[in-house]
Order: sequence, then structure tokens, then C-alpha cells
Amino acid sequence: MAQTSRSSIFVLVPLLLAFVVLLIPRSTSAQHLWGYHCPNTTMFANNSQYETNLNAVFHSLSSNATNPSGYAQAVARNGSNEAVYGHFLCRLDQPAASCRDCLVTATTNDLPRIRCPNRKVAIIWYDECMVRYSNESFFRRMDADPWFPLTNEKNITGNITQFMDAVGNMMNDLRVRTSNGGPQKKYAADASKYSSLVTQYGLAQCTPDISASQCNKCLSIAIGMLATSIGARAVMPSCNVRYEIDPFFEGATDISLPPSSSLPSPPPMSSPDGKKKVSTKGILAIVVPLAATSLFMLCIWICYRKRKSKSKFEPIENGEELITVESLQYGLSTLQVATNNFSDENKLGEGGFGSVYKGILSTGQNIAVKRLSLSSSQGIQQFKNEVMLVAKLQHRNLVRVSGFCLAGEEKLLVYEYVFNKSLDYFLFDKQKQGQLNWERRYNVILGVARGMLYLHHDSRLTIVHRDLKASNVLLDVDMNPKISDFGLARIFEMDQTEANTNRVVGTYGYMSPEYAMHGKFSPKSDVYSFGVLVFETISGKRINSFYESCYAEDLLSYAWKQWIAGTPLEFVDATIRGSCSLDEVVRCMNLGFLCVQESVDDRPTMATIVLMLEGQSLTLTAPKEPTLCGKSSIFSKHVESDQSNNKSILGSVNDVSITEMEPR
Repeated sequence: MAQTSRSSIFVLVPLLLAFVVLLIPRSTSAQHLWGYHCPNTTMFANNSQYETNLNAVFHSLSSNATNPSGYAQAVARNGSNEAVYGHFLCRLDQPAASCRDCLVTATTNDLPRIRCPNRKVAIIWYDECMVRYSNESFFRRMDADPWFPLTNEKNITGNITQFMDAVGNMMNDLRVRTSNGGPQKKYAADASKYSSLVTQYGLAQCTPDISASQCNKCLSIAIGMLATSIGARAVMPSCNVRYEIDPFFEGATDISLPPSSSLPSPPPMSSPDGKKKVSTKGILAIVVPLAATSLFMLCIWICYRKRKSKSKFEPIENGEELITVESLQYGLSTLQVATNNFSDENKLGEGGFGSVYKGILSTGQNIAVKRLSLSSSQGIQQFKNEVMLVAKLQHRNLVRVSGFCLAGEEKLLVYEYVFNKSLDYFLFDKQKQGQLNWERRYNVILGVARGMLYLHHDSRLTIVHRDLKASNVLLDVDMNPKISDFGLARIFEMDQTEANTNRVVGTYGYMSPEYAMHGKFSPKSDVYSFGVLVFETISGKRINSFYESCYAEDLLSYAWKQWIAGTPLEFVDATIRGSCSLDEVVRCMNLGFLCVQESVDDRPTMATIVLMLEGQSLTLTAPKEPTLCGKSSIFSKHVESDQSNNKSILGSVNDVSITEMEPR
């Protein structure tokens, strides 16, 4: 009888363990959805040829789930109007089973039945894979639209600037490695020790069909979308990037991480016919703790899976747009309460087209509310459309537009509140100039350049700011720059390079000659304004500070005199002159002169400017004399439209001029 009991116990152990294993949910049984996009402008009918071809593409993609490159294409056509093109991309650190299950979920359920039924064009992102199809070929083409940024909402502790700098270095290294990964593998993942307690994990991947240069461009755009956070992700049709402080990918990295601990093996037991017999109590003493440990580990595993399934990012559950009008609209009463009915005590600044107020929502969130003047002639629908587009722009060097309000004749924009006020608040104040050492000033110049590069080249839209100046550059708690007032700038059409206007808006001294004199503006107009801002940042003096002075006619003239005299340090703000880098000062002044050239073609693009600032080995061309030396009076005839408010034109300490958006 005792022998039977012992035999039963030996049978019970594997059965119990098998039962425990069966209770554990498989990691490949459910995919985490990040987002999807399927416009309803292109639909197909049930039982149509397009549906047949789409099913054939789905079948082909699923059957190629084990492709070592994690990527496969499929085409099904029966007549040119019914062709279907599709591909998938799986994370290369995932096992083939995860890729297969992800594709099955996408092609048999989510895309055809739940998310995008009867849509001719669709794309869907999961943690494990991306699936895309269309009625037009998109192979070997870099697409950055649609794109979705996702952010970890946990707060960063410690020095945010150092943390994000480390993230930037890691992601840029991954960008280079991914772009050079070859035609079969455009993927890189890595982990980097940020401190003794924190490890940063990063991942970058492109679809293998695009070229190395296309991959590099796509990843550059995606990295620019990453928010300042403890973790963030940006997904696009042709690439995706992500970083976290918790491991989220599998496989080897370039550093050695501490191995996970394992349970000690149980002591060996003698066989029934051995010399040493095991009593029932001894067996129970082994089995019970083993079973308890297994159950305990199961509970931990389930809790971990639940925690992991509650993503730090909010999945995008809207097939049309990430942002809707309803999600952006504030009630007038809400903003009135937040700003104490737009009281003067809450006013942050005033410009040519309205005022800006600080507000505090009922949730405790700080906001900045821009109250447009009643003279704005823009239509309501166009106003909504433009706000919708601009609200999707996300970059660490741009102030985020979070909403708007339309009530009667009231038009209001809601921005994130930036605590350290504007650059001019520190730059032109003798008591505060010292807080902006040379390192911070160089960081401001580089950060503004990166933000403008995003507006001009890397965003979904091409946006010309038209009023870039020191008071429109805000500083966060770590003195990092954030460009403001781009929300009502001019949005260019696809492939548009310049435009004309009868209404010249902007600030005296910052406007380029072709804009001030002829109303012609382009991204190069912003480059001119950026050049002026560079000289102001170096010198701590306003553009108009030398008018009626015996030294020079304007700041640019004074800078040029010091340049040709070979004394660039004499141009630097005296409060930081002894601690600045001569090489960086010379580089910034050279760059500033190139930006303010009279000919539009002689000015560099913002992409070139960023390279000039980041690549210390890049040789700069010799500049010509600034165009406005001795010619500053040209502005007196060409800014009448903004003369109603001299605070904006002449540039007060806290001026926040508002550029009016015009119908295209």
C-alpha cells in the first residue's frame, strides 16, 4: 500500500507541473495593438474581386511568417483596378511563432472584421508586427505618413537633459546601424547603462525594401518625434523606434546584462530499488514545496503579464485619425475659469494679433491660452482644420498645441505651459544674462535649429513660422528651447517652395528682405530670422539695440565689424566671454552670417544648419557682408499691417506676436 502511495505521488508531480504549465498563457496567443489607420475614402464591396485578391495576399503573408528577415511582400491582381499590394514586418528579436500569431490575428480578425472591414487601404501596428496593404504599390518607397507617437506617462526623476541626451546618443547609434543593416536586415536593438540603477533599452527598425538613405531619413523623422519621457515610441509605415528603461525586446545586445536568478534544483531522490528508500513524509516534503513554488511562480508570471499588457502607451483605437476635433475642443467657461477670466494678472504677453494668458485647469494642469483678436479673418472650419494638423506635430523643441476654443467671435488656442518664460526674458536682462552660460546658449541655438528642421522638413506638413524671434522661444525647467507661435504660421502645400502675401506679419529686424519688401516668404525666410536669433543669443543684445549708436547701425553691422577685425570674442556677451568656446563662437557667427545673406539661394537650409552645428569637422564657407548693413530703413514702409501694436513690431521684453493664418 505504501509503495502504491509513493507511485501515485511520483505520477502526481509531473501531472501537477503539466497542469501549472497549461495554466500559463502563451506569449504568442495575444498581440498588443498599438494603432491602425484605414481611411474610409476607399472601400470595396463584399464578395468582390478586390476581396478575393486581398484574401490571397493575407494567405501569402501568413504563409511567409517564418521568413528569417521578418519581412515579406505579396501581390494579387486581377485587372489593374483590383490589384492588392501587401507586406508585413516583424521584430527580429521575436520568435517565429510570435510573428506567425501576430499575422494571423491581423489578417484573419483585426483588419478584415474588426478594425478595417471593406477598406482598400489599411495599416496596423502591434508590438510584434506591422501589416500593411493597399490598392497601389508602396514597395521600395519611404512613407512617413500616417505616423503615431506614443509616450510613457511615468515621470523622469533626476536630470532630464542628461537622460534625454543619453537616449539621443543611443537612438542615433541605432539609426546608423539600422540604416547600414543591408537589404535583408534593417533592425538594431541595444541596451546602454545610464547609471548604476538605470539601463536604457532602444530599438530601431525599417522595412527592408527601402534603401539605406531612405531608412536613415525615416528613422531621423521618427527619432525627432520621440517625446521627453521615461519611454517613448514612434511608428510609421516604413520604420519605427522605441526606447524604455525596462527591457522590451529579446535577444543579445552589445552589453552584458545581469542574468536572471533561477530556483535551486531540488535534491536528488534514490530510485525505488536503491539502497536508500524515501518515506512518504520525505516525498511530501519535496512535492509540497515544489508545488507551492510552482504556484507562486505562476502568480508572479500572471501579474507580470497583466502589468505588461497594461501598456505604458495608450493604443490608438481610431481608424481615421489619432486626434479628433472633439478631443481638442475646450469650453469657453473652462478657459475663463482657468485664466481668472483672462485677467491682467495672468497675462504672459501681448502681440500684434492677441494676448497670451497663463491658466490652471481643474485637474491642476498648467496651460497657456492664446486669445486671438477679433480682427482675425480666418474661417471657423479652416481654423479647426489647421489646429487639427498642428496638434499632431510633436517634437521636443516645439511647444505642444493641445487644443482650441470657438465660442461666438472668440478664437482661442491652448498650449502646454513652459515654466521658464521666454529666451528674451533672460537674454536681454542684465541681472539674468549670467544664467545663460555659453553651454546653454549653444544648446538653445542647436535646439531651435532642430525644431525648425522638424517644421520645415521632417513633419507631416511644411510649416513656415514667419515670426521666429527670442520671445517666441520658450525655455523649460532645464533651459531647453521650445519654439512657440508656430500654430498659426503658414502651412505649405506639398512640394510648395515659396508663397506671396499682401499682409506682411512678423517682427521688426527679424524679417528677411524679400519678405519685408515684396511679401515673398519661404523656409529660407525663417532661416534669415534664425540667423538674427543666433547673433542675439551670442551677444545678449537685441537686433535693434545699436540704432542711433556710434558703434554701428544695427547688431548685424556690429557683428560684421568684429568679424572682419578678427575679434569675434568682443561680440560675445561680456557676462560669459571668459568661459565660452572660441571655436563654437566662430562657428556660430559664421553660420549666422550665412543665414542672413541677401540672396535666398545663398542661405543654407535648416537641415544643413543642424549638420553645421552638430558636425564640428564640417567646413563652413566664408560669409559675405550681411544684407542689412546700412539698409535697415527698408522696413519702415513694409510693416504697416502690424503697426497697430508697436509691442509686436519693436519687440518688448515679453512680446508674443501672433501671425495670422491666411486662406490658401
